[in-house]
Amino acid sequence: MRRLAIALLCLAALLSCAAPGQAPTPGDGPPSGDGPPSGDSTEGTTWGTFQADVTAVRLSDDPRSLVLTVALLADAEGCSRNPRITYFVEENNRIYANVVQDSRLSGVVGACPTHTPGEVRLTAPGPIAGRLVVLNQEPWKRDGAEYHRCDPTFGCDPMPADHCDPAWISVTVRGMDVSRHSVGSPEGCDGTWLVMTVPFDPVPCGAEARPGCEPTVTVRRYFLRWAGERGWATIAGSTEAGCGRVHAVEPAFPRKLCADLPRP
Repeated sequence: MRRLAIALLCLAALLSCAAPGQAPTPGDGPPSGDGPPSGDSTEGTTWGTFQADVTAVRLSDDPRSLVLTVALLADAEGCSRNPRITYFVEENNRIYANVVQDSRLSGVVGACPTHTPGEVRLTAPGPIAGRLVVLNQEPWKRDGAEYHRCDPTFGCDPMPADHCDPAWISVTVRGMDVSRHSVGSPEGCDGTWLVMTVPFDPVPCGAEARPGCEPTVTVRRYFLRWAGERGWATIAGSTEAGCGRVHAVEPAFPRKLCADLPRP
């Protein structure tokens, strides 16, 4: 009897361990709703105010108003809305204004990859006439029936017609890899060709010479050609006398501008 009881207990245990269950079907995934949440990566972003770049300014039928063409963020819902004027101030015969747009996606990388043109009307209390208009800190000047953005180099003043004008020389030197204290000294200029010397650093020991510093100034001669709206373009640089260095690069450079020049 004892052996029979033990056998029955073992059989019951085996049957319990082998109780059939529902086997998973190959390819089955987690039940609906148990996977990672899906949705737009921009979900939850909020609207903010951002600058809208002005690309054109034109007169309107109202002497108190101008029509501004602006570049609005584009390519998705939420890129841009409500372009408008903010911070309008009249001062010193100028009009200052900021042009902005609202965007929910401006801070999302790749969400608004392009721009679309939009229009904003700027209206002053009185006639605008020929006043300078500064939009987003960039000045625009009336030129006949149109407005043009002022030049980043010369501002709203007219560019000097004389290519040898000191203003053009100064602009050229600022574009060179020299000290901000360097000044160009023209040695010859005919409006098409220019030769000048420029010190690499006129104050190598500082504005107030440091004790023990030997103020040795390196000076180099530059040969340049007028390049239209870009101003003067460098052809060659030299520390030699005469025209040899420039004629090796540009034989057309006039000898009369360089033949008698000593070493810089």
